Amino acid sequence: MTLVVFFQVVVLLCISGVILLSATSLPYEIEDKTIYGILSKPVSRLKIIVGKITGFALLSALLLIILGLFNLVFVQYRASRLPEEYRGIVKARREFAASHFSIQGALHHARQGIVWIKGGRTGVAQWRFSDMKKIPENASDFEVEGNLKLESSRGFIETIPLVVRVEDEISGRGKTDVLLATIDKPFVLKIAPEIIQKNSVLNITVFPVLTTDYLGVTQMDVKVFSIQQGFVSNYGKAVLLTFLKFLLIVIIAVMGSTYLSAPVSIVAAFVVFFCGHVLAFIKDFSLLIQDHHAHEHAVPGALKAPNVLLVYMDYLIKKPLEWICFILPDFTRFDSLKFLLQGINIPGESVGISFGYTAVYAGVCLFLSAVILKKREFF
Repeated sequence: MTLVVFFQVVVLLCISGVILLSATSLPYEIEDKTIYGILSKPVSRLKIIVGKITGFALLSALLLIILGLFNLVFVQYRASRLPEEYRGIVKARREFAASHFSIQGALHHARQGIVWIKGGRTGVAQWRFSDMKKIPENASDFEVEGNLKLESSRGFIETIPLVVRVEDEISGRGKTDVLLATIDKPFVLKIAPEIIQKNSVLNITVFPVLTTDYLGVTQMDVKVFSIQQGFVSNYGKAVLLTFLKFLLIVIIAVMGSTYLSAPVSIVAAFVVFFCGHVLAFIKDFSLLIQDHHAHEHAVPGALKAPNVLLVYMDYLIKKPLEWICFILPDFTRFDSLKFLLQGINIPGESVGISFGYTAVYAGVCLFLSAVILKKREFF
């Protein structure tokens, strides 16, 4: 709950404040004519823009560091008072997905991509993990997490007994557990480090104990996690990604303020910030508008003429939506809360890609800002 409040509520309030400051600073200086003193000196307008962005970026960094440290201390304190089984949020787990999935024995039925097996060992679901060579050196423990679909002919019940077998294919070491899996809740099974070694090939088999129970599975339902005691570094990466989000919206707000008035610049920055979080929805909506050429072949031969309505929809709605998705920044790539809540390590590749994305977008915005401000007449 504390992480949600910080990364959603507190960060949103801080971003709103930073937008208000960065979007109004330059217009107010132009309105008050205080910028004239700066322009009278041999200072390029690009340096003015870079100075504005740097100042607000440092302010954002200071806010995030102070508030982030307070939040980190509070999270660690709260977690230390919880039982061990509830401390998963202060871990930095590395996820391993199954490379192969199969059903041994009888298949009961398949529906909507989910394979169902009947209990009593009539059918067994098996997941194979062959990429365990990527196990980090500082991994202290391992967990198997299964998010399975469970049903029973025994009526309304909350738990179903499952047999879970974890075995290293190479060494033969393994363990078998019978656990009560709660319907609509994932199960977690701890694995001793002795079972899993580097270059291991791990096989995990699951089946219901009772013949009255049914298990629905897919390849992505079972995952293996290596447990690392690196929550602080993971939290630091999350704060860093959040800072990149701050930096990007500051650059956009300053760019808008080079030509727009303060109120319009504020509104424009908030609109870009909002749209940058719903790009996935915009992309999905644009895909609903089918290309008109596909509809030409669906009509009878006597009606081969293009559908004018579809042509207009294509050019007036679909094309602009595609351009909007291309131009607007994708702020969702900086969201890291889901990793922290699930205790999953934020990949370094994601941080690097986010850095590159911010650098490219910042470079384009700086160039446009310098061109726009250079063309403005102040005297």
